[in-house]
Amino acid sequence: MSDPMMKLEILARAELALAQMRAQRTAGRSVMFVVSMVFALIGLGMINFAAFYAVSPRWGPAVAALIVSLVNFAITGVVLVASRKVGPGEKEEKLAREIRDLAYTQINRDVDQVKAEIVQITDDVRNISSSIKSFSGAASNTLGPLMGMLVKALK
Repeated sequence: MSDPMMKLEILARAELALAQMRAQRTAGRSVMFVVSMVFALIGLGMINFAAFYAVSPRWGPAVAALIVSLVNFAITGVVLVASRKVGPGEKEEKLAREIRDLAYTQINRDVDQVKAEIVQITDDVRNISSSIKSFSGAASNTLGPLMGMLVKALK
């Protein structure tokens, strides 16, 4: 991978895929949780009715209400267990994380390479500057006396 823009695009897509997976999983689990809570409330209501009817005449409507409430609680348990498996699996998320981490690694390498190149360019500019200074100093030391002799010769 040598193209930095491609690496950034891969990184962005991996992050987006991870966010979508998390959102889907959270939304699915939330819906299932709400459904299970509705059944739990219905079951709780039925238990209340069952307790009321249990005190009423013997075994008639109370047993029916108790059976309905137990079925509601069973449905609640099944929905809660199913809610843990809703949404993208852990394997897909792991793959997206690996792709994201690879892109981060590649981008960090590119940044380190650019830093090293900038340091090299800075050192080269300093060397050129010092060479120019030493050349101009040497030239002025040599040309100064020559110019003086030339001026004297012309006079």
